[in-house]
Amino acid sequence: VTLNTKASANRLVCRGFIALTLLLVFFNECIVYYLAQSSWQPIDCKLGKPLHAPPNDPLDLRLLTLRARPDNCTRLLLIADPQILGNSYDRSSHSPLARYDSDRYLQKSFERAVAFTQPHIIVFLGDLLDEGNIATAQEYKQYVRRFKRIYHNKNLRNKFRTISAYFQRVHVPGDNDIGGENGDYISNSNQRRFENEFMSEDLFDYDNHIRFFKINRMLLDFSNPDRDHNGDRLRIGVSHAPLLIGGGPLLRAIISDLDPHIIFSGHWHESRIFIYPSTKVINFYENAVRHFDLKALKEQEHSYLEIMVPTCSYRMGKSKIGMGYAVLENYNLSYTVLWQPNRFILLFSYVFWGLFVVCGAVVYKMMTRCPFRVAKRQMLYNRVSTIPQF
Repeated sequence: VTLNTKASANRLVCRGFIALTLLLVFFNECIVYYLAQSSWQPIDCKLGKPLHAPPNDPLDLRLLTLRARPDNCTRLLLIADPQILGNSYDRSSHSPLARYDSDRYLQKSFERAVAFTQPHIIVFLGDLLDEGNIATAQEYKQYVRRFKRIYHNKNLRNKFRTISAYFQRVHVPGDNDIGGENGDYISNSNQRRFENEFMSEDLFDYDNHIRFFKINRMLLDFSNPDRDHNGDRLRIGVSHAPLLIGGGPLLRAIISDLDPHIIFSGHWHESRIFIYPSTKVINFYENAVRHFDLKALKEQEHSYLEIMVPTCSYRMGKSKIGMGYAVLENYNLSYTVLWQPNRFILLFSYVFWGLFVVCGAVVYKMMTRCPFRVAKRQMLYNRVSTIPQF
């Protein structure tokens, strides 16, 4: 009887630890992304006419009325510094697991962000790859495939193909993509392969209302192929490195030639808002929506606005990470950050839980096998065995 009781207790303890471990994994790998989404602030355009699926479209009819785009109302998802991990900087034994975990985290966060925002345009603000500037041709192709598995997912494109102009994209290179940080040399081959892989189908004009200008601070260059019609568009500058904070001839040329209503940038892995020519800098880390009248800001206040989007990768060592979400309705801009869960805290929870399980197992074995408890059980057994049998 005593042996059976002991075996039952051991099985109960093991099953309890296994159940709690599975619950921890399920929470860290699934539930936590939905909890993060619950804190995101929605920004809805005014209701427009529902979109209609083409004939014989097998898509569920419930998707046909999802956030149709009224005139001059556009949703942008802004992604800065994902920095897909490479093979060279980390050659440790656990580096394949680190790359897998980072890729999965980026994909899960992106899927939730797309489902929440249903963007018309996705803007990538540079540093798409961590080792793009030093990768060999074979490594570069491997990194690009991983990036496209995360961000150019065909399943997502098919799921939301009734959204107006969904999956139109804009990419700008960062210093980790082509070089240029701290005066590093930028080779023509690095520029060409980034353009071929990422920029060949990029958006310039959207719906005859919005125009995107790619600005490369490393090369002191920007695109402006149709300057005669710039005045008819809402002009958006996209750059990897911040522009308004630095000044210099590039900024003067941008203001003179492009005269942008809004600039989006990344690079610092921080969430900030700059207003030029004042020195006002806003650290934007709350779960809130900021509203800007771009026309009034430019025509009445004669100011320029730049929004720095934080990194979306937990590998950058920042405690606050997220993606930008902007809605443009005519010349009114609403902006918020979709804050993501801190992955390092979740990974540390695995370590602490593992240590707890090991320590608990050791203590349990010690308590069940210590001489005092063995002698006590033997005494109880002897007392039971001396009871007369009837």
